[in-house]
Amino acid sequence: MTGPTTVTVSDLAVARVAARRARAVPGVAVLMGDVTQTLLGLAADWLPRDPVPEELRLHGLVASVQDGRAEIRVTVGVRFGVQCAELAEQVRREVAEEVARVCGLPARVRVTVADIVLPG
Repeated sequence: MTGPTTVTVSDLAVARVAARRARAVPGVAVLMGDVTQTLLGLAADWLPRDPVPEELRLHGLVASVQDGRAEIRVTVGVRFGVQCAELAEQVRREVAEEVARVCGLPARVRVTVADIVLPG
């Protein structure tokens, strides 16, 4: 008989699942890097010996797993004409459900609408 199995889900795995789901929500035009991602990306260019962690390179999304729970920040640009508050709630709900389903982790998701993308 073997002992209990421990499964660890990485920050990057959660980020990839969350980004895929967020991009699929109707009305989301683009995932956008937040200020932290932008600054760390610039710092990586100047400080190559200490690169930006891979999970921060998923443009528009940052995820971390601690104590069996995922913390996710999503920054989106929405299509013109979409109601921002409703879309943010839909993204929050769908990302949390997908992370729970695929990764087996409860998730706290914060969504920022950073831009409205005009047609054409």
